[in-house]
Amino acid sequence: MQSIFRLIVLSTLLTALLQPSFADSQYDWQLVRDEDGIQIYVKKIWADPVQAFRGVIHINASVNSLTALIMDIEAGADWIHHCKNPVLLFRKSISDCIHYQVHHLPFPFHNREFIFHSKVSRSAQTGVVHIKMDIAKNFCRDHKEKCESINTPSASSYVRVTHSHGHYLLEPLGHKHSKVTWTHHTHPGGNLPLWLVNQLIQTMPYETLQGLRKKVSQEKYQKARLTIDAQGNIVNLFYAPLSAP
Repeated sequence: MQSIFRLIVLSTLLTALLQPSFADSQYDWQLVRDEDGIQIYVKKIWADPVQAFRGVIHINASVNSLTALIMDIEAGADWIHHCKNPVLLFRKSISDCIHYQVHHLPFPFHNREFIFHSKVSRSAQTGVVHIKMDIAKNFCRDHKEKCESINTPSASSYVRVTHSHGHYLLEPLGHKHSKVTWTHHTHPGGNLPLWLVNQLIQTMPYETLQGLRKKVSQEKYQKARLTIDAQGNIVNLFYAPLSAP
């Protein structure tokens, strides 16, 4: 009986250890770029040849403003590097939605398209906001009517990504000052050379965080307000009307 118990415990431990995770020690991450207030780290996920990345930046903006921008799906083309045609497909609530975006790749490689399920949560104790993103690879199969807007002739050449997950961590550091940590891991699929993938892993988060810092300075996001319930959850979001020129 004891031997069976040991086998069960060993099997459980091995299963946990073999799960790719971002929760490992920070010392597992290797700094590959430190420029203009942005640090980019990479990390090997077991035997996977494609590394995960982590980008860190301090921004003179509140967590409310940053949350409002990231939740403004259609604005993604203005700040996410090489992102085009961002579309909100379905919103279950202000903090739970399905959205689409295309990432442009240089010729002769095919563009990649993503369908993400994003969920926003907030700590009532610290005010930290966590935005989790996972691929919703079956959404358009199960909800064809909601995906009609993305079925364009140009999309026929895109490669749809089926493995991509990550999160934004938005931490308040004081009045209108926040730390943003973006961690992500993607299998781009198709036939991409590893040198190009590794180049994108360093370039894409750097350029995106630069774009985030610039875009969030706009009045629409600086004056945005979140409505928080008694448990600290986000229940609504209001964007400030733009001032007349």
